[in-house]
Amino acid sequence: MSIAIYPGSFDPVTKGHLDIIKRAARINDKLIVAVLVNSAKTPLFTIEERVALLRECCAGMHNVTVESFDGLTVNFAKKCHATVMVRGLRAVTDFENEIQIAQTNHALMPGIETMFLATSIKWSYLSSTIVKEAARYGSDISKFVTPNVEAAVHEKFREMYAPKQGSQP
Repeated sequence: MSIAIYPGSFDPVTKGHLDIIKRAARINDKLIVAVLVNSAKTPLFTIEERVALLRECCAGMHNVTVESFDGLTVNFAKKCHATVMVRGLRAVTDFENEIQIAQTNHALMPGIETMFLATSIKWSYLSSTIVKEAARYGSDISKFVTPNVEAAVHEKFREMYAPKQGSQP
């Protein structure tokens, strides 16, 4: 049985991520979407919120599970008995970084293989950062994310920018 992991921050999950998830799920017997606790970033969503949003988005994909992890991705892969790590590539610039990560992961865990999936042209420009930036300024993000994610993103920004109770104008 091939077990693959697709690691990432998914802050928030986009339709580009979901395209990679669906395609990787068709190729592998089991796919674990691995949501990284990344101490180097300040996420919009908590780890619990990102996991919950992904679980909603992946509902109905029988061989896909969503889990969070902290630490090295290869250690999580070992724990899950995964032999494949899925990575999406949008552009040549992604490849330069991703090949270094893949080679390091293989050095740390010789049994792991990295499967690069080229992002569909439809989503090649899309990133979580772009979604957050567009939403921050009130743009329509419905073409980039699922309805549950769209609602959650807008709610986060409403909470962040709402006037505080008791504050003076």
